Amino acid sequence: MGKRSVLIIDDEVGILNLLSRFLKRKGFEVHTAVNLTDGKSQLQNIAPDFLFLDVNLPDGNGLDSLPNLKSIQPELNVIMMSAFDQKIMRDEAKSKGALAFLSKPFSFDEIDLLIN
Repeated sequence: MGKRSVLIIDDEVGILNLLSRFLKRKGFEVHTAVNLTDGKSQLQNIAPDFLFLDVNLPDGNGLDSLPNLKSIQPELNVIMMSAFDQKIMRDEAKSKGALAFLSKPFSFDEIDLLIN
């Protein structure tokens, strides 16, 4: 079995780097994007085990883009992330096919539970 991979789409470089380093230590091949356009392009060329997707991105809303991203890879495990944690947003993420919703700042224990 090959190395597990992950795509992280987040425009907050600090979070992107922190999550990247953590997932690399966990043995993942990590791909990153700072906007939806680049993330979608990468998703057409790789098949990650997980997609960590921020809600508020410079070129759109991750939550609104979720159905389109899932249409590219229907079995994709999407973990939504946002600093704005609202029940309605969590419910919408689940209804659009997200595996989970993480509130920023999140803990590595939460990430561990989701990827294992």
